[in-house]
Amino acid sequence: MNIFTEVKSRVSAAEVAKTYGLKINRNMMACCPFHDDKNPSMKIDQTYYCFGCGEKGDAINYVAKIFGLSQIEAAKKIIRKLKIHELKIYGIYN
Repeated sequence: MNIFTEVKSRVSAAEVAKTYGLKINRNMMACCPFHDDKNPSMKIDQTYYCFGCGEKGDAINYVAKIFGLSQIEAAKKIIRKLKIHELKIYGIYN
């Protein structure tokens, strides 16, 4: 397995989005942070899809897009933020 597969197998887009402050309702819908959204148009669980703007992806894509990071930087940010210590083999905690 590589770092991307490892991260995606441990966390969902919804878990990561909640960690960074996105409010998700009980139907797993949220207002999309990628465009001006007044009503929930983003379905978010293991992955996300916005019916308003078409943005889609997984936990790593979400963090990369929100913070303007590369995929590898986003994966490392998730590992540090969610304290996924099993992944220290990738040198994140050095």
